[in-house]
Amino acid sequence: MPDGVAALRPSPPTELWCDALALAGHGTLLHRGEHPVWADATLAEQLGCTLSALYDRPFHALDDANSAERLRQQGEACLAGRDAAPVDITTGQPPCAVRHFEVRARRLEDAAGPQVLHVFIERTNAAPTHDPSTRAVLDQIIRELPIAAFILDTEHRVTHWNMACERISGITAPRLIGTRDPWRAFFDAPRPVMADMILDHADADTLERLYPGSWQRSTHTPDAIEAEGFYPSLGESGRWIYFLAAPLRGADGSIIGAIETLQDITERKTAENALALTNERLEAIVADRTRELAEANARLAEDIDQRETAEQELLKRYIELTELNCQLHDAQEQLVQSEKLASIGQLAAGVAHEINNPIGYVLSNITSLGGYLDDLLRLFDSFEALEAGRAPDDPALLAVQKLKQEVDFDFLKEDLPALLRESEEGASRVRKIVADLKDFSHADQTQEWVWANIVKGIESTLNVVNNEVKYKASVARHYAEIPAIQCMPSQLNQVFMNLLVNAAHAIEAPGTITITTSQPDAEHVRVSIADTGCGIPEAVKARIFEPFFTTKGVGKGTGLGLSLSYGIVQNHHGRIDIDSTPGEGTTFHVTLPIQQPDAERTPAAD
Repeated sequence: MPDGVAALRPSPPTELWCDALALAGHGTLLHRGEHPVWADATLAEQLGCTLSALYDRPFHALDDANSAERLRQQGEACLAGRDAAPVDITTGQPPCAVRHFEVRARRLEDAAGPQVLHVFIERTNAAPTHDPSTRAVLDQIIRELPIAAFILDTEHRVTHWNMACERISGITAPRLIGTRDPWRAFFDAPRPVMADMILDHADADTLERLYPGSWQRSTHTPDAIEAEGFYPSLGESGRWIYFLAAPLRGADGSIIGAIETLQDITERKTAENALALTNERLEAIVADRTRELAEANARLAEDIDQRETAEQELLKRYIELTELNCQLHDAQEQLVQSEKLASIGQLAAGVAHEINNPIGYVLSNITSLGGYLDDLLRLFDSFEALEAGRAPDDPALLAVQKLKQEVDFDFLKEDLPALLRESEEGASRVRKIVADLKDFSHADQTQEWVWANIVKGIESTLNVVNNEVKYKASVARHYAEIPAIQCMPSQLNQVFMNLLVNAAHAIEAPGTITITTSQPDAEHVRVSIADTGCGIPEAVKARIFEPFFTTKGVGKGTGLGLSLSYGIVQNHHGRIDIDSTPGEGTTFHVTLPIQQPDAERTPAAD
């Protein structure tokens, strides 16, 4: 072996394999990747090179390129955990001696990780051989492995039970080989061992039932299962055993059996348990000391706690007083605003009342004047008929015709009816505004629950806020047929006014305000007011009903409109909701009960 090779010598179980195969006359090579970490002199002689040369070249370096490629693929597949069938290779070139080998590979694992063992079995000719002596050697290797192992065939019969397994279980191989009873070594009653479950392709539920919380799929060996457990029947006081079971496959990849290895991990578990016990004792000591310190701290902190309790109580009272002052201030501001709104409503009602009488006179006089004008026009028509019967040079007729030209009688005849119509329309418009002001304010009614048509209230409010809306948006009405509701109409008119004015203020360019009424269920009606304005950001939406919160500039809003509206709707046992998308617009939904739950049930108004 060249210098430095001793450091790469494999772990003892693998070394036993290599030595046993060398004694049988088979060359062996062990690698973890591209270059060998172990090779024997038998292989060097078989390949016609020195042992040092084997370590200096890739494990698959052969004279024949096809053979080298097959050997490389076999090694890489086995190292990756895939099935690797035996391959045939050829060494040497004519006219020199040409030798033929069947190379078998097996994946092994030790503390350093996975590795691949190649066994070079020389054949006397190019055809594959199955020398019985090879089977005997492999049987001997399995039997003498220092790791406990046993093998089951596809009929679940024990075919191998090595000496290490005999030492752990106390049961000799002749008692179990040929039987289906490997369970006798570990359990008191018949049940499948892990190798049985490999052959039966047991599912996760079965594995969990038999090895609860202690099994897992192997991360290194394909299709293998590993578990650990304590077995009282093993040894004098029981043993902790680690199991690894894996399928055995034939050259065609089919399962021909299962192998299960056992490792006694009692010492490790004992050490772990001792460490855990030591940790528990240390934790108990620390806990006792901690408790003593805590008691001392508690005694030390008792006076401080009493002082802190008093301070906290004082702080609590101070916070409560501050909050009450803030609430009182808010209530005062809302009361002032409500009184202002009430005063405005009373003023509007008074103005409406004062205007209503003279506008009635004006409309009555315009109507009478229209009748008089009609009579005068009929009289003028009669005079014109008389003019047709007079001589054209009649001085009186000429004087009348001259006067008609001076006053532009034809224009007056055409324009006077139009002037009267426009005057009548204007006066009617004033009367409508006055009526809407009265409906809006309801200053002449007590604030009690009455049955009202909210569509009528919306229309009255639209007339009142027309000047705010008409320059910003057109109004689209989608009124469904809804019943009258029990409400305080002037308060609801205040809500609609706030929502309509806010909608107009939210629109930058000419847009649309859409008013929709609906009846979502048998007990409620809904008014939705949507605009095509700038929308409301989420951060603002969360605070929009707070008193005095406003996004308008100084002097452009009190921040109480929506807060008061929210309070009015709540007082009506209703709900006000917002749907808004920034940049697209906002919709306020006001949902109100048809019948107030705490109001006297009176018949609905028509």
